[in-house]
Amino acid sequence: MLDALTDASAVQLIGYCGTLGGMVWPFCRGRIAMLSVQLVPTVCFSIHLAMLGAPTGAALNALATLQVLAAIPLGTHPNFRILYLMILPVIALLMAATWTGLPSLCAAAAMALMSLGRYRTEVVPFRLFMLLALPCWLAHNTLVGSLPAMLSDVVGIAVNLWMLARTVGRPARESDQDPAKETGSCPP
Repeated sequence: MLDALTDASAVQLIGYCGTLGGMVWPFCRGRIAMLSVQLVPTVCFSIHLAMLGAPTGAALNALATLQVLAAIPLGTHPNFRILYLMILPVIALLMAATWTGLPSLCAAAAMALMSLGRYRTEVVPFRLFMLLALPCWLAHNTLVGSLPAMLSDVVGIAVNLWMLARTVGRPARESDQDPAKETGSCPP
């Protein structure tokens, strides 16, 4: 009984560590800052979802970790675009290899949309694709029963909507257009 409780606690603790990263990255202003913070939820949710028995979500979050690392230099080193694009077909392969029905389909749709967003070097399109992807992750995480991931998704949707609303109508900042100045900042 104690082992089962300890295991369940570990699963949730890892999930909530991912939730923290998932709740922070949308507050970041620059693409590189957003991507850097996204490493936390991709690693944590990969472990968390594997422990929950959600193989597609776990595998695609592990792939997302590699994708984020390949996406960071896209704005300043265009040669990384080839490496980044080579990751995309792996989404379908992982979905097929870990197929569990509707949860797998939702996770793959989310990962495909996030992939399109991470490929973009401008902040607004990046956020828009993340905003489209998060409901797909929410559906997956609801189907597999991950409360930490669902919380991360809901907060991510709300904060991305808020950050996009703040962006509309204001003059574009130099960092919104120049990939070399895309680091931005995150909340302290």
